[in-house]
Amino acid sequence: MSPLSARRRFVTPTAAAALLLGAAVVGTARADAPSTGRPTPRFISYNVCGAAAGCPVRPGNDTTRKNAWRDRIVQAMDHWDADVVMFQEVCYGQYTLLRDHLADRVETPYTAVWGTTLDSVGGCSQWGGDQRFGLAMFVKGSASAVADRTMTLLHRDPVVADEQRGLLCVDAQVRGRTVRACDTHLDWRGRNPEEQTHQIYLALEPATRTMPVVLGGDFNMRPTAAPLRRLYDSDRGTGPFREVDDTDRDHFADRCAGQSTCRTGENTVDDQCEDTTDAKKIDYIFVSDRHFRSEHGDAAGCSAPSLSDHHLLRGAADWS
Repeated sequence: MSPLSARRRFVTPTAAAALLLGAAVVGTARADAPSTGRPTPRFISYNVCGAAAGCPVRPGNDTTRKNAWRDRIVQAMDHWDADVVMFQEVCYGQYTLLRDHLADRVETPYTAVWGTTLDSVGGCSQWGGDQRFGLAMFVKGSASAVADRTMTLLHRDPVVADEQRGLLCVDAQVRGRTVRACDTHLDWRGRNPEEQTHQIYLALEPATRTMPVVLGGDFNMRPTAAPLRRLYDSDRGTGPFREVDDTDRDHFADRCAGQSTCRTGENTVDDQCEDTTDAKKIDYIFVSDRHFRSEHGDAAGCSAPSLSDHHLLRGAADWS
């Protein structure tokens, strides 16, 4: 969702309730509970709600609370043994908390990649002095695991006053192969959904012809939204990707009876994590259909207290 929407205004944080130290972000999902038997590689996409007034975690620049948030996010990454993690709505202070902690680990370090979408957001002051806001990715391995970082600026409808949306990409070494890994957060208003999705297609489709590509993010659209036809490879889609939760028959629509894949999936926004009656899937992990098979997706349950107003989305797939 947009950090500048009426529902989620940025404000200077007031004193926040103390975090429950040690509480797990990995809750029990409504379907497809993860197991060590899932395929690899593995991915996470998560809108962490870093700066909006209604975000569940508001540490008020308290070091203990910030570190508790960090530890719970790291626990979720380790639980899923994630190779690439894609975050949206991230304050730079959150990014550095994770970056410095994960880079220093003797076992299973992660290399961090940042992309700015807003130069300064007041709500980010609760995470540190640098108030930048944007996208962050973490790739398992040392710095040599990441190369060729790019930040592509996406279409900005002139009638919509909002942040500069972007597509953050790197070449990542993932279980012995080079993968083009990308992260994004799209706007839902005006021409932005159509134009931004088209730009992503144009940027990534050529790469899918020669190398594995994974794309995660908050797309602010339901699976059947017309712009997403450019990404999905099935169910009236014309794109080069599978979505990791497109095989979950528990969430198939009636029109998908008899199909092996469907443009549906488990909700990633609902009343479990926020005060809303508008339950829907708007978070995605796409993998290039030439290079992956046996995809699997799962929206993790909300922890207590919640870390975000979105569910963390886990994805896995085998190499083709």
